[in-house]
Amino acid sequence: MSDQRQHPRYAIELDVEVIVDGVAVAGRTHDISRGGFCMLGRSPVAVPATGEVRLALVFSETEFSEHLSLPGSTVWCTPMKGQYQIGVKFSNLDAQSRGYLDLFIKFLDGGDEGEDETE
Repeated sequence: MSDQRQHPRYAIELDVEVIVDGVAVAGRTHDISRGGFCMLGRSPVAVPATGEVRLALVFSETEFSEHLSLPGSTVWCTPMKGQYQIGVKFSNLDAQSRGYLDLFIKFLDGGDEGEDETE
C-alpha cells in the first residue's frame, strides 16, 4: 500500500494549541506537513470546526520557540489511551502565513542543507 499524501510529513513533537469555538486544547504534535498535522491533546475538539492553531518548537521542558499562529480546521478527533488524537489541516492561509509555514517546514527539513547553490 502506498501513501498518497500531497505533502511529505515530518515526525516531530511540537508544542501546539488548537483554538476552536472559543475552546483551547493544548498538546503535542505527532507529525506535521505543509497541509496540516496530527496531535495528541488532553481533551476533544469539535469536528469539523475552523479556528486558530499555534505551533512552537520544543527546546526543553521549559523553553520553546516563538509561536507560529495559523488558521486551521479540525478534520477528525479520536479517543486514544486517555487522550485524543486530533487531525488538523491548515486552511485559508494568506501569502504571509504560507511563507511563515514554509520557513517553519524548511527548518524541519534541514534548512538549506542539500540545496545546490552553484550556478
